[in-house]
Amino acid sequence: MKEASIARQRTLALQSRAIQFSTNVNQSYPNGPVTLPSQVVWGQLVRAADGTSNNLIEADNGSSDADFLNKMRTALREAKESRACLQKVRMGPLANAARVAALGLEQEADEL
Repeated sequence: MKEASIARQRTLALQSRAIQFSTNVNQSYPNGPVTLPSQVVWGQLVRAADGTSNNLIEADNGSSDADFLNKMRTALREAKESRACLQKVRMGPLANAARVAALGLEQEADEL
């Protein structure tokens, strides 16, 4: 089997990193009852983090250059939205703010 090119390896590494980010967000979701602000922000955060990884993976199989660019732009917007939600969790402080900080999720969203 032929080894993947360096560019392909970077693409796969980015996809893997985005999936890990989404997984970390999902695993950080607070258990039990939470305040309404926590519920709203966390709900949006889970959707945005999942959207980041999903759109990065979908872009890889874009049907055209325009489709690829659209999915990449959407992934970038979702990553920025994730970062904004993570800032709200930290500044709130909302439920599980300490876990979010310990995992470095805000920085990861910024880097993605």
